[in-house]
Amino acid sequence: MNVSVRPSQSRACARAVLCLLACALAGCADIHVRPARVSSHYDAAHTSRFDAKELSPRSRQTLRRLDLDTAYLRAPDDALAKLHTEALRDPDPDFLFTLAEGHYLRGRAVAAKNGCLAVGHYYLAAGYAHYFLFPDKARPVADEDIFDPRYRLACDLYNAGLAKCITAAQAVGRLDPRRELQLPGCDGTDFQLSVRHIGFAWKPEEFGPLKLAADYEVIGLENQHRTYGLGVPLIGTRDAPPSDKTTSHVPGHVNFPVTAFFRFEGSLADLGARRTGRLELYNPLAVQAIDVHGHKVPLESDLTTPLAYYLTHSDLKYVELRSFFYPASVENRTGIHMLEPYQPGKIPVVLVHGLLSSPLTWAPAYNDLLADPELRKRFQFWAYFYPTGNPYLTTAADLRRSLAQLQKDIDPDGKDPALGQMVFVGHSMGGLISKLAAVDSGDTFWNEVSDRPLASLKLKPETRAELQQAFYFERQQSIQRIIFIGTPHHGSKLSPSWLGRLADKMVHLPRSLLTDVQDLATENPDLAAHFLGETLPTSVDLLAPSSPALEALAARPRPKGLHYHSIVGVATTVSTWPERFLGAGNEPGDGVVPYRSAHIEDGDSELIVDADHFHVHHHPLAIREIRRILMEHYNQANGVPTRGVVP
Repeated sequence: MNVSVRPSQSRACARAVLCLLACALAGCADIHVRPARVSSHYDAAHTSRFDAKELSPRSRQTLRRLDLDTAYLRAPDDALAKLHTEALRDPDPDFLFTLAEGHYLRGRAVAAKNGCLAVGHYYLAAGYAHYFLFPDKARPVADEDIFDPRYRLACDLYNAGLAKCITAAQAVGRLDPRRELQLPGCDGTDFQLSVRHIGFAWKPEEFGPLKLAADYEVIGLENQHRTYGLGVPLIGTRDAPPSDKTTSHVPGHVNFPVTAFFRFEGSLADLGARRTGRLELYNPLAVQAIDVHGHKVPLESDLTTPLAYYLTHSDLKYVELRSFFYPASVENRTGIHMLEPYQPGKIPVVLVHGLLSSPLTWAPAYNDLLADPELRKRFQFWAYFYPTGNPYLTTAADLRRSLAQLQKDIDPDGKDPALGQMVFVGHSMGGLISKLAAVDSGDTFWNEVSDRPLASLKLKPETRAELQQAFYFERQQSIQRIIFIGTPHHGSKLSPSWLGRLADKMVHLPRSLLTDVQDLATENPDLAAHFLGETLPTSVDLLAPSSPALEALAARPRPKGLHYHSIVGVATTVSTWPERFLGAGNEPGDGVVPYRSAHIEDGDSELIVDADHFHVHHHPLAIREIRRILMEHYNQANGVPTRGVVP
């Protein structure tokens, strides 16, 4: 018996399906960045001050005190040099603020003509602002000083000066984040400021170019997570091939948040000679505040823009359709992926997407969860990517292989107990795949397709191994908890609908899978008809409410020690596109998965949110529930008593 390959469809049919699928995927908005309408966040926040071409009235008054106001108009650099000399004799805060403001404005004035000179001015602006904010012990900050409006402006001058110094240095090739920052000295020769990397799992040599986060505007993520203080939020770039097995699961090119801080520890004389300071690059996910001359100073950070920038330059939104219609085209990209290197001691949370989707669908939840410092201390977030057109039994086999290989790569000696406390979060079909990795199969799944033992079949060794992995498997003990979100435990309305049937006919299953089935059919013709019918079932087929595999999975008992949680969408409107196309009628559910299909009887908890299928995992209450479950999981794993926890 020959197993048929689905016939090619007309272009008109293809266009119709793609249009409908585009509507379906509208639930995961296009996430990207675009150039900000103003060049700097700091300029935007203080337009009246930083857009000016003249000194502020108080700074002009300071110059008049020293009879330098007219000199500044004729030769500003000479006047600032004389003011610096006065500051060496008397570090009056008025002098320091005026120097910071003056050099910032001079940097802006010369930036277009002489980028190297601008770097020096911006460095001095940040330096003088630093000494204004943190004077030496001989002249401590008075309590009343913090109410001077120039204090906030000095913070902004520090941040803006540092931001523009970095931008200008990058433009003229004077900043290498792996090594040093080169500044023009007063004697015409360059000098170098060291660069330190603090709190990163990345190695210094893996750093690529840095970009100013404030130069970009985020589109598609409703929540933009920023903190305010000193320092400049940057978009870091990892630009290196995997260095070892522990980083082989991280993309070679990925973006991440960075906060830059200039630390000045020399004297004012050293600052004037441009011979003091170092550039410190902090990981704001790990470091939120630093010590500066005995003061605890919060770091300014932006966690969202680097994520959106990375997604802008990835092709995940195009991969989603390709992975469904042509699963073989993405086989080299499947597996468990991280956006940061493995962090021993932190519990992995593995996000598993659903049908016609990719890890991109988790961006809103990832953005919000990663912004929580308590979660960041305890958890690391990974994502599993797979071709969604494949039967989910074979996908689950791949997940188990990927999980075993990852654990072997990052913890070959099994020393990290956190790797035995994993939490899987599955949206839609991703919940079924997660469950298939956490339960024992027994003979259940094989008996649904054959009344003959697998060992009795005539098969090539490689085919036998594939069938063995897909139909016979053991619980992955490392998975301790699963959060199901909109999961069709008893089928979905998509599979039997005309939309699902149309999409199903266009799936091109991998040739390797078809070869295995052809081998089975050739060697066992009496079994093939009962096992497969005329065509090999796709993931859409297996999501049908009558699917034997689906009901067999739903009937599997929950293993001891494994916790289940459900987040279920029940949309209150009847005008969403899934209901119109799939005919949801009056049955409660998210428009694709009825409540009765998403509900499980033996779960630890269930939360119902007012959302359709394509937004249920983006809903703020769903994300809040994930956080609650994760904290409950951490407390239970570490023996912390928690009130109201279901045993």
